[in-house]
Amino acid sequence: MSRRGQFLIRNDLSRLLILNIEPEGAFVPLAEGEEVSVIDDDEAEPVTVKLSNSARGEPILSIWPGDGDVRVEKDGVNVLDLNPKGAEV
Repeated sequence: MSRRGQFLIRNDLSRLLILNIEPEGAFVPLAEGEEVSVIDDDEAEPVTVKLSNSARGEPILSIWPGDGDVRVEKDGVNVLDLNPKGAEV
């Protein structure tokens, strides 16, 4: 049975937060106060969120899909439509 989960990621840091959308490898910068909505339609394995740092020490939040479809939306638009695959930040 398919299930839907949804949550918000908001950058409350006073610096840039980089979202890494996998498996596409798209990097999306979030300025202070910006947020995205993550919508996860999965069967049994939900999305995984991983926190790490870039080589320059910037925080990176990676979003890995589980066994279903994941959409990450900023202002109602899929971020993959805003930022092409593998774009630099």
